[in-house]
Amino acid sequence: MAKRILTIVLGALFSIAAWAGGGQGGPALKQADNDLWDQASLQRGAVAFANYCQACHSIQYMRYNRIARDLGWADEQVIEKMAHGLNKPTDVVLARGNLQAIAQVLGTVPPDLSLMARLKGSDYIYSFLLGYFEKDPEKGVWDNHYLPGTAMPNVLEDQYRFATAAEREAVARDLTNFMEYVGEPIKLTRYELGWKVLLFLFLFFIIAWLLKKEYWRDVK
Repeated sequence: MAKRILTIVLGALFSIAAWAGGGQGGPALKQADNDLWDQASLQRGAVAFANYCQACHSIQYMRYNRIARDLGWADEQVIEKMAHGLNKPTDVVLARGNLQAIAQVLGTVPPDLSLMARLKGSDYIYSFLLGYFEKDPEKGVWDNHYLPGTAMPNVLEDQYRFATAAEREAVARDLTNFMEYVGEPIKLTRYELGWKVLLFLFLFFIIAWLLKKEYWRDVK
């Protein structure tokens, strides 16, 4: 009985480890290695999103002026770089295309990507962007190793055809970095605040320990 329970527990642990490592029946995920502290990468990723993704996808929980503030742009710059002068800084970032028309072509409505990084993780987004292959070169049909049968066209097709592998990976990493930022814009502030809170708790612990030592000295 004990041996059977041990076998079940070990099997569950191996299953969890495989799931955490991306081994969910498909190819292993590539490591994105993106850096949210790299502001230049975030800026490039924002421009790449506008150029490659925004025709079909929205990030409806983000406004242009919030992106500008977090990424070190002026309001006029973000509108020029991401909206080509067609929006106001206070507008939310919506898809430019007609989603109903796009759905008729693709067979599905392109999802909002605001929380995609939190749902799937950065490694998945990075791997998906680099996971396309030409299923039928004569017809120009692409498929994806990480989502077989995907309705999403290969938006980085120009990178696949005309760029080096390193250049393609750099674009995918910048896009992934931006999508992780979009999923939780407060993350950078939270990380910066975290060490300050830990430092405060450490100093408070030292003061509390000294006070305790002083108060109990006479009791002893």
